[in-house]
This record gives sequence, C-alpha cells and structure tokens, in this order.
Amino acid sequence: MRIIDAQIHEPAPWANWAGESTALQHSLMTDLTLGYLDAVGIHGVVISPTDIPWAAAAAAAFPDRFSYAPNISPTLADVDGDIRMAKSRHGEGLVGLRVTIGWPLDGTEVRRLEAGGWDPVFAACEKYKVPVFLFITGWLPKAADIATRFPGLTLIIDHLGLRQPPLDVAEDPPFKRLPELLDLAKFPNVAVKLCGLPALSREWYPYNDVVPHLRAIVDAFGADRLMWASDTSRFSGRIGLRRSENPRALGPYQGKHTYAEALHFIRDNAALTTAEKEAMLGGTVRRLLGWPNGT
Repeated sequence: MRIIDAQIHEPAPWANWAGESTALQHSLMTDLTLGYLDAVGIHGVVISPTDIPWAAAAAAAFPDRFSYAPNISPTLADVDGDIRMAKSRHGEGLVGLRVTIGWPLDGTEVRRLEAGGWDPVFAACEKYKVPVFLFITGWLPKAADIATRFPGLTLIIDHLGLRQPPLDVAEDPPFKRLPELLDLAKFPNVAVKLCGLPALSREWYPYNDVVPHLRAIVDAFGADRLMWASDTSRFSGRIGLRRSENPRALGPYQGKHTYAEALHFIRDNAALTTAEKEAMLGGTVRRLLGWPNGT
C-alpha cells in the first residue's frame, strides 16, 4: 500500500533564507517535503498551498508524489472559466479546490455563503466534476445545505469540521459538535478529511481517548468516504514559507504531535480493519481525486 497524506502546507525551514532566489527556495521546499515523506513511509501528498507556483512545480517534477488543491475565491471575474481551467489541469496535479468558509472567524464568508455568493463556485465545481475541500469549521450545518443543493458535487469536509488547536481553541469537550459531522453522513456526496484527531486528545500517543470518536466517524461514513491527512505543518508550528511564525504552536500544548504519531494513530490502530486502513490511507484519495495512478 502506498500511503497518501491528504493535506500538508509548505514546509518552513528554520534557516533564514531571506534574499535567496525563488528557484532555490522552491527546490529546497521540495527536497524537505520528500524527506518528511520518506522518513515516515508516506508515498505522496496533497498540498494545500499558499505558494501555488511551488506546488505546481513539485507536482510537475514528481507527479506521483505531489498533487495540490489551491484556494478558490468567489470574487473572481470568471469563476466558471477559472474552474474549467482548473479541471483541465488535473493531469498536471491539480486535484481539487479549497473553499474557506470558516475563516476568518468573524463570519465574513459565512454571510457570503448565506447570501449566495459562493453558489457560482459550487455550481461550476459540480459542472466540471472538481472536488471541493470545504473548510467550514464551526458551521458544519451549513454543509448540509450545500450538499443538498449541489448533489453532484463532491464535498470533502476539512479537519472534521471541528475546532482544533493550535490555531483555534477546541470545544469543551473537544467532540461536542461531532454529531453535526456525523449527521452529514446521510449525504452520499460528502466525504471527510480525517485530520487532527490527535490534536483533540487529552492523552499522549496512542490517543486512546479519541478512538471511540474515530470509530463513530468510520461507522457513520464508511472508510471509503474518509481520507487521512496529517496537516503536519500546522502541528509542527511552522506553516508555510511566508507564514512561518505560529507562536501558540511553537510551545507545548495539549494535543501536540509529530508526523509519525499522526500516521501511526491510523496505521497501527487496532480498532480499524486492514481494509479500513487501506481506504483511509490512500484508497479514498485515489477514488475521489483520481490521483495518483496505481496502488
């Protein structure tokens, strides 16, 4: 089984490389990421990029190891045309688009959603069969309306739809709103990015206190609608080339974990069957995103 990580951001080197060429920075970022993957036994990754040219270049250079899903804006002059173009780049590694509703926290994008401002994006993605990674943390019930009105659209809920440290404060208790996620299982076009469960644990690895919640998610959606993602660049405290300082994450916090711990929580979890692990660790990505080829 070739394991696929469904989300990372740009790596952020500790070294000060201010003034270095973009080409050198991109080359180093690619090498660093390959090193991360090889160290923990992961074959490929879906990048959620700030630096889209880097992600595209990495996917071009290593097409079976890198793909990417950039953010899409609802204010583009030609939403339909841009999403049609995105679809045409699937063979170049662009496997989906990310819609951010749950950020900023002041609800700006939620109000836009309620006013229909995101509808052209959803309609075009449905039309051209472009999967949408939906960041809707804190507003999960809104996803039900999207799934209902756009039944041909593949919606992948980012980060379980739950507030997670270190960038946000978890609910008390952390899984207070899990029923809102489980309720979305009734929509066949909704899948879930299984990301951040260790961050919601109040224990250390192997995070036994969150296993019942993991099992509930698997039982509700089925493993074939779940894709594992580490988002390791968030939990390591350095997110992206130009967003490298995350003071809350640089220090200790409950739920902080390593790349290996994020992977092994799924790979070595006795509560999951071999078939479930194979789906969550790569099978679902291959089926829903059409990448990478092979097994």
